Amino acid sequence: MPTVQAAELTPLIDSILQAAGAPAEYADIVASHLIDANLTGHDSHGVIRTAEYMRAIDDGRMDPAAAPKVTDETASMAQIDGGSTFGQVTAGMGSKIAIDKARASGLALVTMYNIGHTGRLGAYAEMAADAGLAAMIWDGVIGGPRSIVIPLHGSGRKLGANPIAMGFPSEKRGRVILDFATSMSAAGKVRVAESKGEALPAEWIVDTAGRPTTDATQMMKGGALRPLGLPSVGHKGYALAFMTGLLTLMATMPTGAELPQGDRWGTLILMIDIARFGPLEQFRAEVDAAIDFVKTDPLDGEVLYPGEPEARRRAERLRQGIDIPITTWNEILALAERFGIHVRA
Repeated sequence: MPTVQAAELTPLIDSILQAAGAPAEYADIVASHLIDANLTGHDSHGVIRTAEYMRAIDDGRMDPAAAPKVTDETASMAQIDGGSTFGQVTAGMGSKIAIDKARASGLALVTMYNIGHTGRLGAYAEMAADAGLAAMIWDGVIGGPRSIVIPLHGSGRKLGANPIAMGFPSEKRGRVILDFATSMSAAGKVRVAESKGEALPAEWIVDTAGRPTTDATQMMKGGALRPLGLPSVGHKGYALAFMTGLLTLMATMPTGAELPQGDRWGTLILMIDIARFGPLEQFRAEVDAAIDFVKTDPLDGEVLYPGEPEARRRAERLRQGIDIPITTWNEILALAERFGIHVRA
């Protein structure tokens, strides 16, 4: 398993994206986003996605140079058509618009449709926290080609992994970030396990017959993820996934069935100006106080706040480098060779 420093990996992925037709600005956004996902320990949303994006471009499912555009707008709301380009580009644009509108109006809701894979949602929650705002983000679908989760007591791929993210600022910690799929695992984590030849936990996925399996290759053969909380409280993950799908359905209403391949995937970003409710400094200090409180008197191991594991991994991997599964590294090398990009041995 090769270990590559982020400073070397970022320009390599950037060059591949540009060679595939992405403008330099887009390539920088996507490459930085992918490598940062690896740095935080979310390899499922990192450079393992590079080959997937190339296939989408080659198949005409993604336009690497399309310009997202605002199709409707008010003082506190905006709607964005991503033009089938990189989700990170569209969601980054939507986050910046939401930050500006929340600062001006106190509250902002931005919806996005016709977009590619948005990557790690926590990155956009981090943007809000860094701006001194609170954020909630939903990303999902019910039905269509990106559905990969079975409903509770059901069969077939009916729901997306439908992740949810939240973010708050703090004084000492900087950011408190929640980011999780409403399925037992993100689909990318199954891909990571497959690339490493590792077995999955028994409760993560089912095969095409609906039987639980530890074989990660079954996902590519038509298997599906299971709702968060199985076997005992799967109704909670299923309900969260379903309601997230209904919420994000609002984002795709402008075009409905006209979306490519019937893909009703949508993203919503809600940002709140905390300072409208009281001094931001007081809120940040109280967030730290809440963290200190829950960390006291640990019973077994260490109590961590949401986002703390990612912050630690980022610092560690910036020092030690990013371990990349050999199959993923070989895919990246093949893309570099395809575009005539030299990779330092």
